[in-house]
Amino acid sequence: MTEPLLSIRDLVTEFDTPDGVVSAVNGVSYDVFPGETVGVVGESGSGKSVTVMTVLGLISQPPGRIAGGEILLEGRDLLRSSAKEMRKVRGDEIAMIFQDPMTSLNPVLTIGDQLSEALLVHNGMSDSEARKRVIELLELVGVPNAEQRYDQYPHEYSGGMRQRAMIAMAIANQPKVLIADEPTTALDVTIQAQVLEVLESAKRETDAGTILITHDLGLIAEMADRVVVMYGGKVVEMGTVEEIFHAPRHPYTLGLLSSLPRLDVDLERLEPIVGSPPSLINLPPGCAFHPRCSLARGRERCRREVPDLVGVGDGHVSACHYTDEMAEEIRRVERETGAAFGAGGVA
Repeated sequence: MTEPLLSIRDLVTEFDTPDGVVSAVNGVSYDVFPGETVGVVGESGSGKSVTVMTVLGLISQPPGRIAGGEILLEGRDLLRSSAKEMRKVRGDEIAMIFQDPMTSLNPVLTIGDQLSEALLVHNGMSDSEARKRVIELLELVGVPNAEQRYDQYPHEYSGGMRQRAMIAMAIANQPKVLIADEPTTALDVTIQAQVLEVLESAKRETDAGTILITHDLGLIAEMADRVVVMYGGKVVEMGTVEEIFHAPRHPYTLGLLSSLPRLDVDLERLEPIVGSPPSLINLPPGCAFHPRCSLARGRERCRREVPDLVGVGDGHVSACHYTDEMAEEIRRVERETGAAFGAGGVA
C-alpha cells in the first residue's frame, strides 16, 4: 500500500465552556490514502466534524485548543504550520464540502465570483482564465447552462444545485484530500443520488483521498472503502466496509447496524441503542459506551478500564474488552430481530 496522504495521530481537541472542559476529540487516529474514501460514522457529538475542522485549522482558539497529537499531510505536521501556511493549504491541498451550502455560500456574491476566488488566490489565474475554468467546473458537476449560471446568486440555485456548486468549489484546485461533511443532508433521495454521483466523479477527477462524514450507513455502504466508527470523541472500530457491515466487532457498531430498517429481509422489529450519547464534559469512567452496552452486563472491567484499539483482523481494529464475545452477540441480535449479518448482510 502507498503512503497515506493524511495521517491523524492521537489527536486531542478540547473546548473550555462555563460548565467545564468538553473533550470533543480524545485521541483519534486514522489514515487517508490516495483515491480511497474513508467513511466516518457515529451519533451527533461523537467528534466526527470537530476532527476534520481541527485538520483544516478552523477551530477557534480560544475557546478551543488542540491539546495533543499530530496531523500529517504527506509527512508535514499541519499543527506546526503558521496561519499563513494553513491558508495556502485550505482550498488547495485540502478542501471541504460543508453540510449546508446555503450558509456556506455568500448570499451577496455570485456563484461565479465565489468559485473564481479559489482559483485567483491559489493559482494566480487572470479573471478571464478563472471564469473559463469555473464554467468548466460547473459543467463537470452537472450544472445546466453553466455560462448563464455563473452570474447567478446562491438563492437562484436549488438545494441540489448549490451542493453541486460547493463540490465544484472544493475540487477547483484538484486537492489531495477532499472532506465531505454530510453532503446530502436535507436533499430528497433523487437529488441525493445525483450529488453522490457527482462526488464520485469528482474524486476520480482529482484522485483525492476522501473523508465522508455521515449518519447514513446506506451511503457508507455505497461510497466508502474503509469505515471509522466514532463514539464519545474516540475511534471505537475501524475496518473495511465488508468487515464493518458483515462482521462488526464492537457493540456500538452492531447497535448502529441493528437500528437500521432493512429491505432485504422482513424484520420483526428494529433494535435501538438504549440510552443517550455520553456528555463530553463528564465522560463515564472506563469504556464510554458501557452504560448502553449489551455486553457490559455490569462487569467491573468495562466500568473502570478504558479499552485500547486492538487488532481483530488484517487492518480491522476494535476498542472493546470482549471482542471474542461479539460472534455470540451477533447471533443473539439475528435471532431476536430476524436480521442477517453474514453474506448478503445489511449493505
